[in-house]
Amino acid sequence: MPRTRCFLLAALLLVPTLAQAQEARLDSLGGSQLLVEDASNLFMNPALASVHDNRVFFSLGVTRGGGITGFDPHGGAFIGLTDEVTLGVVLNRSPANYGFGNAFLPVLGAYMPEGPGGPLEGPDGPAEVSAPLRFPADLFLSFGNPWSKLRLGFNLYYAGGATREYIVDDSDQDTNVEEIISKAQTHLISGTVGLSGGSLADRFRGEGWVRVTYATAWNDQTGFNEASDPPETVDRIVSMDRDMRLGAGARLHIGDIEQGFVVSPGVTFDHAFGVFRFDDNLVAPDSDAENAQRNASANNVKLGVGLAWRGGDLLVNGTAALSVENLKVIDTISVTDGIEQFTTDDVSMALPEISIGAEYRAMPWLLVRAGIRSSVVGGRDISTTRQASGDADDPFETEVVQTITPSDVAVDVAASTGVGIEFKKFRGDIIVGGLFLPGETEFTFFSRADLTFHWD
Repeated sequence: MPRTRCFLLAALLLVPTLAQAQEARLDSLGGSQLLVEDASNLFMNPALASVHDNRVFFSLGVTRGGGITGFDPHGGAFIGLTDEVTLGVVLNRSPANYGFGNAFLPVLGAYMPEGPGGPLEGPDGPAEVSAPLRFPADLFLSFGNPWSKLRLGFNLYYAGGATREYIVDDSDQDTNVEEIISKAQTHLISGTVGLSGGSLADRFRGEGWVRVTYATAWNDQTGFNEASDPPETVDRIVSMDRDMRLGAGARLHIGDIEQGFVVSPGVTFDHAFGVFRFDDNLVAPDSDAENAQRNASANNVKLGVGLAWRGGDLLVNGTAALSVENLKVIDTISVTDGIEQFTTDDVSMALPEISIGAEYRAMPWLLVRAGIRSSVVGGRDISTTRQASGDADDPFETEVVQTITPSDVAVDVAASTGVGIEFKKFRGDIIVGGLFLPGETEFTFFSRADLTFHWD
């Protein structure tokens, strides 16, 4: 066996947490996915599926806070079809675990403040219920292996939902009937292409990825109401035509993964934009509500560095990061003499976001972990009201009022602890922890358990 392969095999045996773990390990160390080497990184960069193949896993997360309990069960398998090709399928993994919060979800919230399943609304006209996202599916395809100098991976994620409501109202038992059919659909699709360079034997291991995410949602209503005077026919649609995100990221690991220090700087950038539409097919020409526009856009930048040290059975990991995000929403509404435009531009900054965690092999089959993460989030809110008259395509601006106020500063602290249990080809990782929020009287509890079976 070549020397490089001998070293890599030793690394895989001596560092099983990198070869076998899922998200519970990363959470229990308190670290950021961007800045900590972990098997769950393959959901960020699909090229890493070539390093973490031949495994079946199941994960269950439980969150308790605000009187609400949430469950997040998901699972999947990554199988090496050949020495150079890996295929992976994961089912029911929540969109909340994919970093969609970077620019994409803030734009989505401009049209669906409560998320998919909640109201879908614009600056004018009706607000209708959207369809929730259900049973996501994830597909991975990667080329390369742990010994490759360069690996390539592709990921396609989809989640969608549809609802249909049929309402017939003849409560007064006369001949006048109200009949409405409401159809709602929501679709989310995201694709990622990733590259990973260097094997575990190399001191320099670089990565890069690009992603495109797209969502659309609409509620289409048709029907009639014979009880109104005059009788009314309904044929209208409320739609978020698109919420599209373009993003990219890169990171570099410098150091020996087996012992000593590893430095991991990383960066991500995401840009998202959205478009809203309301059409009433029975009104011509278009009403003011149909001419109203809501254009939302967001940008997110994250810079950080991770520092890990391994000595014998002890691993200590720390991260420090800065993130900046802005969300801009422009509402344009038709009025008698022209248009009114309302612009909100919110900028938030998390500085610093710091974590530290440790992992210790107490016994050959037992790993114990603990971690803590904190961030300080602040920023400013800019609200601008513009009034203009004349042609909507070329209005004459008559008044501009802008207000700039600092946003409230929030300090978030999350602490967690966990254990890893290894027995031959099986591995279990369990985490328990909580999130402490200023001004909140109730402790938010979270936990996760991952079970993995792997083979050569």
